[in-house]
Amino acid sequence: MKRWERYSIASLTRGEEDPRGNLFISPKGQVNLHKVRLLHAGVDTVRQLYRGKPCLAQFDEIINAYQQGRGATIDLFGATWAVGAGAAGSGFRYRLQNNDLGVIVFLYARHIKAENVGTHVKIELSPHFIHERTPAECDAYMENIAAHLLAQLEPAGCAVHLALDVQGWEPPRDFMDRFVTRSKKVMKVDGIDTLTFDHSSIATTYGRTETLMFGTAGALQCAIYNKTKEAHHRDKLHFWEGIWKDATRDDLSPAYDPDKDVWRIEMRFHQSVLAEFARGIPCNVDTGEVLEDGHGFARFVDTVPHLTGIWRSALQSYRLDTCRDLIDPAWQLFQDDPRFFCQAPDFLYKRARKAPGLGNEKNVCLAFGNLISIYARQGLRTHEAIRHLQRSGMWEDLAAYYRRRGIDKHGFRQLVEQKLIERRLLGRAA
Repeated sequence: MKRWERYSIASLTRGEEDPRGNLFISPKGQVNLHKVRLLHAGVDTVRQLYRGKPCLAQFDEIINAYQQGRGATIDLFGATWAVGAGAAGSGFRYRLQNNDLGVIVFLYARHIKAENVGTHVKIELSPHFIHERTPAECDAYMENIAAHLLAQLEPAGCAVHLALDVQGWEPPRDFMDRFVTRSKKVMKVDGIDTLTFDHSSIATTYGRTETLMFGTAGALQCAIYNKTKEAHHRDKLHFWEGIWKDATRDDLSPAYDPDKDVWRIEMRFHQSVLAEFARGIPCNVDTGEVLEDGHGFARFVDTVPHLTGIWRSALQSYRLDTCRDLIDPAWQLFQDDPRFFCQAPDFLYKRARKAPGLGNEKNVCLAFGNLISIYARQGLRTHEAIRHLQRSGMWEDLAAYYRRRGIDKHGFRQLVEQKLIERRLLGRAA
């Protein structure tokens, strides 16, 4: 799969690529993604499994509370929990839930006897619990709960959901035609754009796609959906806006626009998928250095150094292409730029490169010359090169530079055409 070359105005002055640049160039043309903003990249959900032998006295206390009927609560582990039945698909008989805290505890596996050692506890952490704590603190909290419920305690694997929130991008209308996946299970939900009543008939017009989901919950699942609408529906918009408002542009101005929708690309890794990754030998995503093979993914904290790597792998398994052998530039951006790690409770990855000195004639000339060389190498024609120059982010400075030298629109076109020919015929194309 071919990828786009990436440049920034600063890198063009040096005649080299910028792996974080917003200017994407390929034989298919040029795309400037400066309007696409990454607002948040983080862990959305953790589901940690624990194996052990149930502490029957503690289990009996929870079961007795459950038998009191609907609305039963119990005080455990320093918090008050609502006691309920585990959902049929969860594989567990009972559930402790505290939405204010953001934690759900499933216990007593349905298909294992209570007196036998087995995977009797699963703990699920919500986004706001994860965001307020480090991975080590999340692990310590879950392990404390599991230690009260199980003897011979042993972490038995975890599942994680990685989420990327973006503005300035949404699934294009031909998304399904260009999306590559091996999954046979696909769900697509369109929002109703207009609704018209005409006596006994009802006419509906469907607008843009609101949700796309590929794969199953028991494997690697990809979900792409309108996060603004989903957060509003769940009454969580205030929480997510508090996170998005911390994101900044390259010039350190706020990246989040509250008047525009946020879209989420979410990759959900089942514990069995992470176990497969653990059996491989992951590499450092930035240096290519092979990491130690004794890491294991038994606990959430074990996965943290590798989250960026498995994210990139997932966006290769579920991939949006421009054409048969070329990845979509926005998808390449989503694959390359996010970093999933946590150093402090409110840490957010931010792109804050120093802006190049636009208006400097030397820099404008260098960037222009190197960009023309790239266009020549990609086989672009004169009108295509000019159109891409207008969208390169340096057009105003370039136009002002040649305008001061008395070169009009026609003259500039001749200049570009001449430079393209020189680079192709004289072998000066970069």
